[in-house]
Amino acid sequence: MKITCLLLDDDPLVLDLLQAYVAMTDILDVKATFTDPLEAHRYLLTNDVQVLFSDVTMPHLSGLDLVRSLHHPPLVVLMTAHPQYAMEGFNLDVIDFLLKPISLDRFLKAVNKVAGILRANSPENDPKQDALSGWGSFFIRTDAQFVRLHYRDVLYIEALKDFTKINTADGRTHLTLVNLKNLEEQLPAGMFIRTHRSYLVNSGQIESISNLEVRVGGHALPLGQTYRERVTERVVNRTLIRRQQQ
Repeated sequence: MKITCLLLDDDPLVLDLLQAYVAMTDILDVKATFTDPLEAHRYLLTNDVQVLFSDVTMPHLSGLDLVRSLHHPPLVVLMTAHPQYAMEGFNLDVIDFLLKPISLDRFLKAVNKVAGILRANSPENDPKQDALSGWGSFFIRTDAQFVRLHYRDVLYIEALKDFTKINTADGRTHLTLVNLKNLEEQLPAGMFIRTHRSYLVNSGQIESISNLEVRVGGHALPLGQTYRERVTERVVNRTLIRRQQQ
């Protein structure tokens, strides 16, 4: 099950960016987007969503006032370029407070918080949702034992013939007797992307991309020509902030 959400910001470019970020999570379902807080208010009075991503400073009705006006508001993540609103927002029990410009990793962290709260309040956990939000985990067999790894902690995975070497954010490596193709098929496609015939990368951990390489956790990994277009489209183009046309 996906998490239903509403996106509200009076800047259409911010909405475009948020929708691009949403597309990369694979667990959020955008039910509506609004630039007018009054329209968003009317929608929320008659429609249920699980989380509201809302700007704070908007004409007619601020994001803070919008939350106050709702008797049973959804989970709320507020967004603004003005950090002085943070304390007031947290007094309203908002889940997170994102400072603009909003980076992908910070947005994903907020989504993880939302997913964690919903998971904790759900009578049944959804392993697929856990995986795609980064909260889930998986086991590998290595050195005659089973080791649990969390999806969010994996930086990249390297092919070593019939083995794969999994590199995690804590600097550790884990060798398992599963080839890269089989491992790729069993990991959430919304989180991992092939950048080279020998490398599978956690797309949320990518720091930079050039024509020949991607950088992940301080490591420079090759970017194969066969995979360049797909990586650029999925990781860069969906979240690229462009200069506004005159």
